[in-house]
Amino acid sequence: MNKYKIFIFLILMGVFTTFSQQKKYITYKVQQDETIETIAKKLSITPYDLLKLNPDVKNNVSENDIIVIPNKGLSNSDIAESIDLSYLSDKDIIADNYIYHEVQKKETLYSIIKNYKTELSILNKLNPLLLEDGLQYGKVLKIPLQDDDLTKISRISEQGKYTQPYIVKAKETKFGIAKDHGISIDYLEELNPKIKTEGLHIDDVIMVPKGIVSQNQSSYTIHTVQKMETFFSLSNMYGVSKEELIMANPQLKDGVKEGMLLKIPNVIHENEAVFVDKIYDGKNLNIAMMLPFRKKLDSLDFNNDKLLNITTDFYLGSLIAIDSLKKQGLSIHLKVYDTENSAYVSDQLSKKSEFSTYDAVIGPLFLKNVAAVSKNLNFKKAMIISPISTQDHSKISNNNLIQNVSDKEYLANEMISYIRSNYNNQKIIVITDEKNNSDTWSNSILKKLNNIDSIKGISIIKPKGGYIKPELFKTELDSINKETDTITKNWVLLAGTDNVLIADAIHNLGVLPEKYNLTLFALDKPKKINDIDNSFLARVNFHYPTVTFYDEQSDLLKQFEKKYQNKYFTYPSKYAIEGFDTTYDILMRLATDNNLIDQGKSTRLSKRYSYIHSSSGNILNQGIFIIKYDGLELKVVK
Repeated sequence: MNKYKIFIFLILMGVFTTFSQQKKYITYKVQQDETIETIAKKLSITPYDLLKLNPDVKNNVSENDIIVIPNKGLSNSDIAESIDLSYLSDKDIIADNYIYHEVQKKETLYSIIKNYKTELSILNKLNPLLLEDGLQYGKVLKIPLQDDDLTKISRISEQGKYTQPYIVKAKETKFGIAKDHGISIDYLEELNPKIKTEGLHIDDVIMVPKGIVSQNQSSYTIHTVQKMETFFSLSNMYGVSKEELIMANPQLKDGVKEGMLLKIPNVIHENEAVFVDKIYDGKNLNIAMMLPFRKKLDSLDFNNDKLLNITTDFYLGSLIAIDSLKKQGLSIHLKVYDTENSAYVSDQLSKKSEFSTYDAVIGPLFLKNVAAVSKNLNFKKAMIISPISTQDHSKISNNNLIQNVSDKEYLANEMISYIRSNYNNQKIIVITDEKNNSDTWSNSILKKLNNIDSIKGISIIKPKGGYIKPELFKTELDSINKETDTITKNWVLLAGTDNVLIADAIHNLGVLPEKYNLTLFALDKPKKINDIDNSFLARVNFHYPTVTFYDEQSDLLKQFEKKYQNKYFTYPSKYAIEGFDTTYDILMRLATDNNLIDQGKSTRLSKRYSYIHSSSGNILNQGIFIIKYDGLELKVVK
């Protein structure tokens, strides 16, 4: 049960007295095998009336839960331990073992210290502004609970970790606060009954859901199901399976329904938050876009000019993102520059004084031009977004430079990390390049695998003359573990870089008998994957990391495709989708906070975004997908 809602309810009802028999409502500890129906019958009330007193009970109760009930003269053994909070005012809220108290007229520091049994030094420590501004009417103070009450309250319930106090700011409304926290107005009023009758006031303290809570030492994210969201979209967004979602939320057995509050197991990165889209009133962004339109060319050949198509598609996708953000209330001023795909032109353009006014520069597309722009904007405020280049950006020194697409090495490291976290005595076989130099890519991967203590041993398969004999696979793969007399799980990692070799290996492994129990991992999405028979990929449970993933069943993607077709009379390419994703995500984040680090993870139409500082001080997007062939379907496993 949510202890905060219990106390708020009791405070508002004005029922806190020393003796439980004087209370209209009391707290009750649920006994073994009791249900809402049996408790209601015991109290001679309806289950509906009991649920009204306990709005956070969604399905039923469990043994030792604490709920609010009418004081019906039950025996003392039935009543949970009474807590005297008569010293609280009607605007006080208890959360995280602290009291949040709104200063009243005529109150003094002395009266507060005496009433709440605390000390001046503690108040000053918890409320630093007291030393600067003194005690002011209407301000909110954080006060520790009295020790005896703290002990009792800590035993009430752990469910209160789902909420946290929030101070109402000027011009905020119920609608705005509910939207910001991903809940309905009705649920906001359930958490805070007083705002139904009294409304919202500046500096009021109310309760809102927390973004991430801890329950049984596991992190969760609280998510409100939006219109048209599905199991697939939720799995894609958070990287959890349908089964994990149902396990955490039994009500999902009846399907995903709009408005549901779900607990999402946080299995992506420990303690990683999920970025919540917010646009604050009056927010303005000044944006430059630097793309190689090459308008000085004598003619535009869309049939044969690949770069022109990439540039145009990216730009058109970006315009839809900007239009969407404007409709949500974000003011955006955009100016577009033609870099002509020239480092010199990029350099000259970015030297213009107007570039000191930009909040973000999207582009250029290629590393040489990014380097030229970055040099000129090294001490300017603009974030520089390199949107599609997969090359290593670490040699460019600029703390505001964002590499939006992870490079080959980061993808490989993420796959190795996935193997490490899921390894459980499987047999590891690595297919390497034919070369044997110590500085080859294959050898660097082998070193990383050998550094994983839990892996007992690694078998290596190398091609000869650019070819691996099919018999060699059977020699290295095991079907039966002779020590345990069980089926051996064979994990095969493609550490080679030859695409022909990779395709050949997948073909040969894909025709082997099922007794070999194969799982095949790649360190990047193979370039020729579309030429490989899907049945082979399915038979080997093929896994690969990628920076883009398209959920063809996604309603959001379908909406974008429809909007793009209606506006431009053609189907969007992957670069149009990337243009939308890149522009939408970075501008939405800048509309929230200029500091991108630790904002949390977001998932757009085809890409994930989660920003960290690279070793060189630049900013790297570490958002990737690990994809698995589950039968003939693609499934996000991380």
